[in-house]
Amino acid sequence: MLDSYDKPARTMLTSEGGFSRTTHIVKDKKTGKVRLLTAEETERIQGFPTGHTKHCLVGGQVVEMPTNKRRFMMGNALVVDLIKDMEKTLNSIFTTE
Repeated sequence: MLDSYDKPARTMLTSEGGFSRTTHIVKDKKTGKVRLLTAEETERIQGFPTGHTKHCLVGGQVVEMPTNKRRFMMGNALVVDLIKDMEKTLNSIFTTE
């Protein structure tokens, strides 16, 4: 069953690096086919800038990160905007105590 386009994304999991029943899939609006989210889409869902996981440092050299690893990393990531909101809330609590 596909999630509705007008609803928030489900929680990303580390299994996003492969395909399982928990993998994020979407129905492509252009082709009508079901597909995996792109690495860029997973970054945006988690609140990271597009391309945030595109490169990594290996042995002192910058290399392109494999797509499945990029998805896996976003499955391990915290949602950036949620953490920003929590910071404001916690700061308010600490200030009033």
